[in-house]
Amino acid sequence: MNERNEPAKQSVDVVIIGAGPVGLSAAILLGRFGVDTLVVERRTERSRHPRSRAVSCRTMEVFRELGLAEEVRAAALPGGPRRLLGSDVVSPWRSVVTSNAYTNDSADTSLGPETLDVVLCSQDVLEPILVDAAQAQESVAVEFGKTVSTVNDTGEEVLVSILGDTGLQEVAAKYVIAADGAASQVRTALGIGTTGEQDLQTAVSVLFRSPLIQRRTGDPSSFIYLDNPDTIGAVVIAPVDATDRVAMLGRPLVMDRVPFEDIDWTTQILDAIGDPHESVELMDARTWTVGAWVADKYQSGRIFLAGDAVHVMPPYGGFNQNTGIQDVHNIAWKLAAVINGWADPGLLETYEVERRPVAVFNMAEAVRNFRSIVGNVDEGPRSFRPENFVHPGLDIGFRYDRGAVAGATTLDAGWPVGAFTPTAAVGERAPHLWLDGEGAVSTLDLFGRELVILSRSGSGPAKEAAQRAEIHGIPYRAVTFGPSGDFVDAESAWAAAYNVHDDEAILVRPDGHVLARLDGSDSGALDRALLAYIGRSLSL
Repeated sequence: MNERNEPAKQSVDVVIIGAGPVGLSAAILLGRFGVDTLVVERRTERSRHPRSRAVSCRTMEVFRELGLAEEVRAAALPGGPRRLLGSDVVSPWRSVVTSNAYTNDSADTSLGPETLDVVLCSQDVLEPILVDAAQAQESVAVEFGKTVSTVNDTGEEVLVSILGDTGLQEVAAKYVIAADGAASQVRTALGIGTTGEQDLQTAVSVLFRSPLIQRRTGDPSSFIYLDNPDTIGAVVIAPVDATDRVAMLGRPLVMDRVPFEDIDWTTQILDAIGDPHESVELMDARTWTVGAWVADKYQSGRIFLAGDAVHVMPPYGGFNQNTGIQDVHNIAWKLAAVINGWADPGLLETYEVERRPVAVFNMAEAVRNFRSIVGNVDEGPRSFRPENFVHPGLDIGFRYDRGAVAGATTLDAGWPVGAFTPTAAVGERAPHLWLDGEGAVSTLDLFGRELVILSRSGSGPAKEAAQRAEIHGIPYRAVTFGPSGDFVDAESAWAAAYNVHDDEAILVRPDGHVLARLDGSDSGALDRALLAYIGRSLSL
């Protein structure tokens, strides 16, 4: 770098630091609102390791909103994963758990337009799909091989210094999303602490190739949980893709006895397999830290944290990446609202209020799964915890009882994990209902870009809500049910699913969560709803 050269200056609406699944999802979401966005990523190549791979039904709903669900599903391993418990790969299984072992049919679409089954799409497969989708947005640029050196919030803007092959680049952004990983330099520089355990375990990811695993399981998506105190200890053998790539994850007993650099990982793989004569190809091995913590703050002025930068969870259940993508699903529409001028910056303060309790809840569940499967000599035998595998309540049942909602009931203790009963209560994800034949149009397909007003034809509260939104420049869409409505035949099914009575109207935010319910009995209800939605007082 020639320090005498004047750095190039650029102005954008949002800089996103980190081009993992969370940062890229944020870019795509912002791009759909026309927000001028720059994504900066220090890497030039993807990790060889699969890293996160479980894509939950709620994340698939987000990808459906972005037009990516079919592509992600096509790139994923086929079928829902089974979990096989044994002492090694070649011996008979001690237990077999299927994805729908605790539900009637996890593949149905009665609770959402996407199936409840986890979709197994490894991060190294998912990222190229998201990169292409981000770069397809006219207002989004993605730059690899660039390192952010400083981030300075002046109060009026955020000055971001970016170092690349061509030298130093100075960018002035209205806002920054830091999705720069668990060791986030942005979070550290801001002095934001974390609550939880930084180091539950130092684990290993051993990448290897072996056709035996798929032959032994009979499919490309089964996970093998091994528990053998005489050889390997407790590890997971996880499929990566259809080319026989496999990852061994966990903390083998050898790591307590031998320095990492001295371990013969081929021998360890063969111990896990249970046949010293099996042919395997060792590809790579690296350590990683299993943590369980949530950042104390999600926002500092014009800078927002997301994904691993703001929470880390044990991988059992696959909650962390999904929580991160839902983080940006929450903040993206709020940033777009403020940048596009119809909401006040006060709306952005609801990000932490809404998302941090969800992360704390999900982290606690991931720790319970970790303790159940990993265990130790003091905690008794390892076992399968049902909620590790089937968790529709955690995936789509989370709700916001404070923040950009009006009239929510405060919850004393979270929500169920292994079960989900849809309602249209304020703060919850609006219920799914097929509107035009199964597999065609879902109520969830109505959301994503603006405030949606749902009502029967001729609803007085809905008409008033539309008038107020138009007066104050709030983008909205009115959707009606019944005679002369948009969906004539779906009136009774919609009214039942949303528990609608008489003239009631339901207001739904762009992220699909219910903002308010209006029945005309409270003259101030609409005022409070719009105030919560735009984050400022209006002369109404």
